[in-house]
Amino acid sequence: MGLPHDRSHLLWTDVPTVRFTESIDRWTKTLMDDDPSGTREIPIARTVAKIIAKEPGILAGRPVLNRLFAKNCHNSHLKWNISEGDEFQVGDVLLTIEADGTEILSIERTAMNLITRMSGIATKTSKWVKILDQVAIAATRKTLWGVLDKWAVHVGGGLTHRIDRSDAPMIKENDLALSSFSLTEQMSDAATNSDFLVIEVISMEHALSVAGVWKNNIQNNENTNVLTLLLDNLGPEGSSDVARQLETEGLRNGLVLEGSGGVRTSELNRWANSGMDVVSSGALTMDSAPIDMTMLMEADR
Repeated sequence: MGLPHDRSHLLWTDVPTVRFTESIDRWTKTLMDDDPSGTREIPIARTVAKIIAKEPGILAGRPVLNRLFAKNCHNSHLKWNISEGDEFQVGDVLLTIEADGTEILSIERTAMNLITRMSGIATKTSKWVKILDQVAIAATRKTLWGVLDKWAVHVGGGLTHRIDRSDAPMIKENDLALSSFSLTEQMSDAATNSDFLVIEVISMEHALSVAGVWKNNIQNNENTNVLTLLLDNLGPEGSSDVARQLETEGLRNGLVLEGSGGVRTSELNRWANSGMDVVSSGALTMDSAPIDMTMLMEADR
């Protein structure tokens, strides 16, 4: 059963999508406006700058820096020595830039903030992917830099999950509390209009009830989509209990089981054996340390 949590096609086809490039432009503009220390008043000769890794990691952010330099450095030339998603080691020269030195300085900090943060997210994601093995890892909508964070998770081998609220409906307690429609009605409407429906459940009883409604009232009505049950804050053991009970009661087919809530590195081995199809965590985007890099510059002679 394929997972609907990979929405990377919304960010990249053969090139970055409009959605991705617009996000790049918004974030780079915000970062540059917030740090106006770059100056164009003092002319500097054409310069060669190199971004060098000071610790190992996974590269993420190449298309972001390509666009940043293309828009802000006239007649610039970039030479990448590594592809997006590749591993690098201490001392590796990741990128060489030839451009006007003043223009490079005007975006130096923005470029370094972007590549170090995004590579940090991709690196942590890659480590989690290896530990979880057959269980996929996905981001959540808890991000600091939105689509850029989601892209970095994708580069690290994780799944983007929903890009925004409209990308896939998620029915949670607040949705039920604020709606005049029943759970069955909300599920039926959402399933008709989306290939990616998520319902948050918070207990064994809740999960069995939703799965029963799905099987008896919706799945049997010629609906071939799968339903994602998001098991919130049940932990690996509680989630495993739910998975086994769904199997016992014949309710497992047609469901994607997603474990979420307080996922920590120390618990990943248990999540790997929890019976989940995917584990989602905001820690990938909220708690990943940037990868240490430096930019060294010299006049082009």
